[in-house]
Amino acid sequence: MDQAAVTLRGYVIERFRAEGIQLSPEELGGTPNELQGHELKEIVDGLLETTEELNTNTELQGLISEVSVYCIQDVFFATTKEIFTDGINLGKVAALHHLAYKLIHRAHTQNQPQVMVNIINWTLQLMRENLYSWISREVWKASQKVSWWCSKCCGHSILEETSLSSSQGEVLRP
Repeated sequence: MDQAAVTLRGYVIERFRAEGIQLSPEELGGTPNELQGHELKEIVDGLLETTEELNTNTELQGLISEVSVYCIQDVFFATTKEIFTDGINLGKVAALHHLAYKLIHRAHTQNQPQVMVNIINWTLQLMRENLYSWISREVWKASQKVSWWCSKCCGHSILEETSLSSSQGEVLRP
């Protein structure tokens, strides 16, 4: 779940950065250097690309601008319940990240730093309680596809390479 928290904060920070607003991980309940790493950047970039249409939706912008900071929690849980009513998919997980960003942005414009952290926590709570098993299954399926592809192209499995790794992290070839 730590990776989900870092990814969420990274997504929010990148959205703010695109607007010329500097925000640190610490302001969202994170740590100074948590956003380092190539894999994280790829995930955040994928979320940014997936949610670009939502980011430019003027109707959504207008609705969120009307949300009072004092009822953000109600709006968050009502909206997320609606988003996931008929199932889970990658687009809906991306929409969850975007909703969190928009509400954090609203709290930021009203100088409510604790509400910003609360929104991160509510999002992670929702992910933990409702999305964790789906995300785990999707990651497992993706790893199986990569393993199958490598076995066809390279003649061996990634899983075999992983089991042949030494304690120093070097891959030992048979």
